[in-house]
Amino acid sequence: MPLVTATSGSELYMTELCNGTVAIQADVSPEKGGSGKHFRPHDLIEAGYAACLNITARMVLERLNLPYEEVRVTVELQRKEEATAFHYHIDISGELEEASKQKVLRLVRECPVYQTLSKPLEFTMV
Repeated sequence: MPLVTATSGSELYMTELCNGTVAIQADVSPEKGGSGKHFRPHDLIEAGYAACLNITARMVLERLNLPYEEVRVTVELQRKEEATAFHYHIDISGELEEASKQKVLRLVRECPVYQTLSKPLEFTMV
């Protein structure tokens, strides 16, 4: 099971994230005391969902033998007091018929990250 480790960096609030294979950095915005040079924690949540939608779309396109040039996904996380909302857009470029595109978008809607985040969450310190 993948494990991500977050280690404090030399700059204020800069954090190195490592999954055992690759490392990236996270930070907070300058108004919160960080450098603003790296992904913010909420950016990483958006990035995980965007990556999953993108990868799933490409897997579906390939499984259905549908032509495409590029898949571009945008995700915006809106944190409200009553609920958290993910707004996303998937653009598939290339010579793809609209009916096929709509089929792909229906199949991608419930990608693995969506399935994970749509269940009740628990947080446990171990």
